[in-house]
Amino acid sequence: MLTQGQARGRAPLILAEAGFQRLQAGRTLIIADCGPPPEGRAAPGPAGLPRQADRFHHAGTLAFEMSVGRDRLIVNCGAVPAAEGPWRDALRATAAHSTLVLADTNSSELREEGLGRRPEAVEAERQEANGAQWLDASHDGYRRGFGALHRRRLYLSESGDDLRGEDSVEGENPPAYAVRFHLHPGVVASPQLEDNAVLLRLPSGASWRLRASRAKLSVEDSVFMAGEPRRTSRWCSRPRPARLRCSGR
Repeated sequence: MLTQGQARGRAPLILAEAGFQRLQAGRTLIIADCGPPPEGRAAPGPAGLPRQADRFHHAGTLAFEMSVGRDRLIVNCGAVPAAEGPWRDALRATAAHSTLVLADTNSSELREEGLGRRPEAVEAERQEANGAQWLDASHDGYRRGFGALHRRRLYLSESGDDLRGEDSVEGENPPAYAVRFHLHPGVVASPQLEDNAVLLRLPSGASWRLRASRAKLSVEDSVFMAGEPRRTSRWCSRPRPARLRCSGR
């Protein structure tokens, strides 16, 4: 987008208005959604959002996408705002994003007129040292109903070939949860069951290895929307807490 818009200079690390965070090192780029959903109702002043501004907003808080060079690796399922309601809202659901889902419940409540319950406090803190980057983010979308907070930590090495992450749920006796990572259809995934890992081969020929600790990886069917729906897969872990590492070679 920046290239097509003929933007000059380095891309911003933080888009404050939307809440997106950017981690980049080497050929690896991470874009994480660390902003709260829009209010979706009229606010005082000319800058106020119109009613139902959140009608097509997704319940994907703290989800991220990852690319290596021109190859997209970890994605979300996409969007079809003009499609029929059930199909459109399925892609808005938290499970259609590369993030954590608590008790098979969306982090924001999807209603016909917009979002109901939603995260109110979304926080993100980042640090950088010697080229390596850390992102510590959280949201309270599961506070009502579960009294829980989702926290996600990401670390990207200075070379860009080592991404580590930890997802956890903070609260008293939280229910079970799942962490899903949707793969781009161009990625070929080969399970390595003896190491609880997955070998990911990119169209360019590069390969990455996804490993999980304190959790068991499993494969599920998924879909990727970019014009026409394309079949793909997602890798799921059901941990307490989840620690995953993705390394390239």
